[in-house]
Amino acid sequence: PRSPWCEGERARRRGAKDTMAGRVRVLSERMMIPGKEKAVKTLMMNVERNVRNQPGFVKGEILRDTAQPSLYLILTEWESMKHLNHWFETPFYKNIMKELNGTLQEPTSYRILRKQRDEVFLL
Repeated sequence: PRSPWCEGERARRRGAKDTMAGRVRVLSERMMIPGKEKAVKTLMMNVERNVRNQPGFVKGEILRDTAQPSLYLILTEWESMKHLNHWFETPFYKNIMKELNGTLQEPTSYRILRKQRDEVFLL
C-alpha cells in the first residue's frame, strides 16, 4: 500500500517547493472486514490515545461512511510533513498497523492534502 510518506517523496522528486514545510492533512481510508468492529474500535482508541502525544500532531477525526458502515475515514492534521513522517516511523505506529491490517478488506489508501493558498471556490 502507498503510504503518505511516499506521496510526499513523489512530490519532492517532482520538484514541489517546500514539501516538508507547512501543515498537512492526511485522509486515510480503511475498509474493515464485517464482524471486526469490536477489534477495530479497540485498536483505533489505542491509536487515538497515542497519536495525541506525538510531536506535531494538531488534530484528528475518525469518521464512518453512512452508506458503507465498514468504511472508516481518518482525517488527521500535522504541523509538517516532517512530523507526519516521524509518526510513521514510530515503533507504535508500525506495530499497530500490523494489527489493524488484519481487520481490513483491502489495503489502506492515503491522500496527503494541503490547504489551497489561493482562494478558489469550486462548488
